[in-house]
Amino acid sequence: MMLSDNLSTRMTAILLAGLAVMLVIGAALLVWPQGRGEGGVRFYQLPRPSEARAIIEAVEASPPAVRAKVVKALDTGVIRTTLDEGFPPLQLRARAADASDPGYRAYRQALGARDLRIDIRRGGRLKEGALPGRHALRLSVRLADGEVLVLRRRAPDTARQFFGRVSLAAATVLVVTLLMLALAVRQTTLPVSLLAKDVVRFGDNLNAKALPLRGPRELRELSAAFNTMQGRIRGLMDERTRMLAAIAHDLRTYLTRLTLRAEFISDDAQRAKAGTDLAEMSQLLDDTLLFARQDAGRGDGARAIDIRRELETLVALRFEMGQVVLLAPEAAGAAWASPLALRRMIDNLVDNAVRYGGAVTVDARPLGCRVEITVLDNGPGLPDAVLETITAPFERGETSRNRLTGGAGLGLSIVKALAQGQSGRLTLANRPEGGLAATIHLPARPAS
Repeated sequence: MMLSDNLSTRMTAILLAGLAVMLVIGAALLVWPQGRGEGGVRFYQLPRPSEARAIIEAVEASPPAVRAKVVKALDTGVIRTTLDEGFPPLQLRARAADASDPGYRAYRQALGARDLRIDIRRGGRLKEGALPGRHALRLSVRLADGEVLVLRRRAPDTARQFFGRVSLAAATVLVVTLLMLALAVRQTTLPVSLLAKDVVRFGDNLNAKALPLRGPRELRELSAAFNTMQGRIRGLMDERTRMLAAIAHDLRTYLTRLTLRAEFISDDAQRAKAGTDLAEMSQLLDDTLLFARQDAGRGDGARAIDIRRELETLVALRFEMGQVVLLAPEAAGAAWASPLALRRMIDNLVDNAVRYGGAVTVDARPLGCRVEITVLDNGPGLPDAVLETITAPFERGETSRNRLTGGAGLGLSIVKALAQGQSGRLTLANRPEGGLAATIHLPARPAS
């Protein structure tokens, strides 16, 4: 199952995506300048022309004895402030701004006749407006006493400290949010998962207990509605069983009468044909009633069964009937099932295999907590499209098997219902060497 198909994963992804967008927007609002450069944390910007003039005037107005302290006091923000004896050399991949740069005039007007130099990244431009732009690297201005005041952006240290705190705060918020999300998603999806399991259990057993009313109001309403539907379905199935039982009882009365009257048919051939037809009608009634009964597939009376012993008994009985049914030498295993239901399943599969496949082999294999009982025939098999529908009631594989033989198409349906009642399943597959393999999967021990 893909993660995108999981309800809790989808909810978590949506909430985390919303949180990430919120953090990005918050960081952008914090750092991005507003209006014409007012506000924002300018890690990668030189001071505006007016700010540069204020800094320079403050340094020039300070007495020489305290000027170093003033410069040190100014060297604590996002702009690094230092005093040099001359203009520093140009950095690699940098150039000096000139009158052709749009923002150069603003600095020239703000700083007057002072000797200045603005270093910008090669290939970049000095922006026009309140801020010089990200390409501006360094502003150097010669003071009145000949010293050069150098203002350069302090990106690494300041940004690292600022974003370190922001990252720590964001991580704290993220961890708390994840814990809240995990709790909220669990509280929301756990009742849904439990409800889905209860619904699946009802699909396997119509007499399963009613769903408990738990979880949020919507889930409680859904559980109550499902319980109502479950009661109605169970009532309809019980009514169907009663109706079919009544019909079968009445029809058996007429079949008995017809059987007695058929004995008075003088023609021996016609009397035999009538008896065969009446016997087939009686078998059809038995199969239909067995399939319709709700308790036919229950695991009532289940116990541990030695599969090999059951198969040996079946093979001996079939040999007496003149049928070619073989037991695989390595057949073994134990199953937890109703003995009557197990015999009905194997008998139905062997009947089909003998009728359509000639020689039959029965086998059994223990597989951990389950056991597989396989009936193999040498018949023509079934087309893949028919394999998917052959276990439906009254379905027969006419495309590959004789239309004039077989029953009403309830044999495999009965086996499937019985297997599900024993907490197992029936699978059909064509054999590579030809023929059909019908496998019953049953538990080897009772469910805990």
